[in-house]
Amino acid sequence: MAIGGPNEADTCRDFVVPAVLASGWNPTQIREQHAVKADSPTALGATRIGRRADYVLELVPDLPLIVIEAKRLWAKPGDGIQQAMHYAKKLDVPFALSTNGTSWVLHNRVTGLQSAVDGIPTPEETWDMYCTSRGLTDEAQNYLRGTFDQTLRNPDGSVKALRYYQRRAIHEVLVAKAAGVTRILVVMATGAGKTFTALQLAWKLTNYRRLQQKSAPGLRNYRVLYLADRDILVKDPMLKHFRPVFREAVTRVRTRNTKYSPDIYFATYQVLSTNAPDNEPDSGETSALLAAYPSDFFDLVIIDECHRGSAREESTWRRILDHFSPAVQLGLTATPVNRNGADTYAYFGNPVFTYSLKEGIADGFLAPYTIRRVVFDVDAAGLEVLEGQLDVRGQEIPAGTYGTRDYERRLRLPDRTRAMAHRILDVLGDSRDRAVVFCVDSAHALTMCQALRNGRPERTRTEPEWVSRIMHDERDKDRLLEEFTDPERDIPQIAVTSSLLSTGVDIEDLKYVVICRPIGSISEFKQIVGRGTRLYPDKGKYEFEIIDFVGATSLFRDPEFDGPPLRPPAVDHVDAAGDPKSTTDTGSDEYTAEEDDSGRTAQTTNHEPEPEYTLGGSSQEASDDNRRHEKFELEGVLITLSSEGFYVHDVDSGQPRLVRYLDWVRGVILDRFVAPNELLAAWANPTGRENVVDLLRSRHVDSARLTEELGTSTGAPVDTVDQLLHLAFGLPTLTRAERVRRARSQRQNELAAYPAQARAILETLLDRYADHGIDEATSAAVVQVPPLSELGSPTEIAMAFGGSAQWHQARGQIQDWLYTA
Repeated sequence: MAIGGPNEADTCRDFVVPAVLASGWNPTQIREQHAVKADSPTALGATRIGRRADYVLELVPDLPLIVIEAKRLWAKPGDGIQQAMHYAKKLDVPFALSTNGTSWVLHNRVTGLQSAVDGIPTPEETWDMYCTSRGLTDEAQNYLRGTFDQTLRNPDGSVKALRYYQRRAIHEVLVAKAAGVTRILVVMATGAGKTFTALQLAWKLTNYRRLQQKSAPGLRNYRVLYLADRDILVKDPMLKHFRPVFREAVTRVRTRNTKYSPDIYFATYQVLSTNAPDNEPDSGETSALLAAYPSDFFDLVIIDECHRGSAREESTWRRILDHFSPAVQLGLTATPVNRNGADTYAYFGNPVFTYSLKEGIADGFLAPYTIRRVVFDVDAAGLEVLEGQLDVRGQEIPAGTYGTRDYERRLRLPDRTRAMAHRILDVLGDSRDRAVVFCVDSAHALTMCQALRNGRPERTRTEPEWVSRIMHDERDKDRLLEEFTDPERDIPQIAVTSSLLSTGVDIEDLKYVVICRPIGSISEFKQIVGRGTRLYPDKGKYEFEIIDFVGATSLFRDPEFDGPPLRPPAVDHVDAAGDPKSTTDTGSDEYTAEEDDSGRTAQTTNHEPEPEYTLGGSSQEASDDNRRHEKFELEGVLITLSSEGFYVHDVDSGQPRLVRYLDWVRGVILDRFVAPNELLAAWANPTGRENVVDLLRSRHVDSARLTEELGTSTGAPVDTVDQLLHLAFGLPTLTRAERVRRARSQRQNELAAYPAQARAILETLLDRYADHGIDEATSAAVVQVPPLSELGSPTEIAMAFGGSAQWHQARGQIQDWLYTA
């Protein structure tokens, strides 16, 4: 027992748990240290423990009813009530309790009242109040009490458990279904686990039907159709989630192999519809396939990425939903839309549950972002085209001032694209971190690919697909996409696209989202950003960076970005005759095609708007339709970097916050190292140095930019660690030559103790450090290049120290001398 009374742990063990058991709760209903926020792994292997509720009492597993926050015995009983209320709201439970082990304070979320109580409500009392407050039907109660599946496993072998918001989403869908609602919408940020949520929902419903069949043997199995508009959006959920759980009860709808016995069906719109994009099967056969499934065949239809494809009332694909209208239809999306006839809310209604990117980042379940806003002079000030100026084909370019939205649509600037590629490669450095680059069209993507490959010719020679264009009309797009989305592979490292990768594709280890084309739609912007929101600690991904060349990230500040607005009410207007008509805001124009190299359009399934753009310079009249769509290309334009801003995600506001780059780096170092000696000790050891480099890379600290921002008064080479020491702790910046002089002065006796040949080798290593840095000086291959190779063969050099072990030890000693001097 702690001095001054029991501590919190003793209070919980000796007072709180016995009181809970005495109130009728059994040990299986008590969850201790229930995670409300995720643990946060760091780049150096440590783990920050997320917020946890002391106790959560559950009627059955994953059906929480009470949150308890316990304080030590001598604390006031209500000291933890505010924290308990916060957790209760997040977990959506009716009661929050705070206790010091002997007295209790209860907040009733149903009535909104708080009071001192004698003890803990019983399970029956709590459940009855919850059911009454929500008006739950018997069917809803049975749904909620049902179990979840525990088949899927995490990489460490533990059960893949539902996160609190996934459980809440499932329960809200079940309550709505039990209340007779047949069109249901769930909005969850990309990366939040919509597929796993859909799997557990399907499990609950099919399992509940099996229980019903015990008393009603003639009742058929519960059938689910999972519908999407791309093969990968059907293939991945089927193989990675549903098949391991439902096994042979899962099938893919095919044109020539109609099945009626499974429980879970996966299909694309294209297979079930006529006159659809990518519709390879015979239209008559496909039409017959849809008719082969009666309208009441499915009990639940899950529509993934429901903001696309069937979102338009007049869409060809909408008739599939109309055909299966008797089924409950669940729409899943991160970005519901209401524009240009595509109205997610009109069809599904307002969402029964929403989980935003801001919430996901704050909870630690989604990766935070940084933004590198890169501005070239032609984007900042525009490009003036003079009267009579010709493009590369000898065509006269309409005179005027061209800007960001004109480039690659009206005026192609390969020099600008090459400048983008150069900056992308600078940021990525020698890492193999994955990146996706969003270009304006197919031709722009082709130019970008060439520039990226040419920037690393030695890499391209050995790994020709390390940069790959993945477009709708690319012959190998399916293979390349599969390889790019496999975190176990490193190639392709960079995918260049227009819109094919903007939505629905899981790229778990993606660390860079590069935006090289304007985006006019909040929904598309959210989808593009969502490509990077998944955490992937196995490859050191704890956050991601958005490199923005066009100002698209200004959309973060749009009120619609986080927590999409509910469907606006219709506004009554009258026409010229005085008759009423109903209108809603339709938003911006819609862009529905990718352009190939020849300027032809290839219809895609991604119905996302893009911004309007000036058709020509400011003096261009857009009266000639042929001239409107003509593209010009201008070479030999000098492109210079105008500015580069650095933004970080602000957890409080959920929006980007501009920071001074050096302040950002200082914070990264001070978060990890409390004193200069701690940083120096890590840097002096090869493993520790690698950990520091990994930390800097994971937090998007660019050593080249750091050098550029800091500079030195003499212009002499400076070690990265000295830049960090100066920045974080205010120490004087030592040049590499100064470090060598200090080492020779302070370690002269140790150096003199070596034999002459060994001493000459160490002196050469010190000189090499001064000229080229620590990696060059300590590399095992240093003995194979001049000037060290001139002192002997690798074997002879090792023998000068008495053997390879002693030679290895001497190289380590050099590092100690340099960083402890």
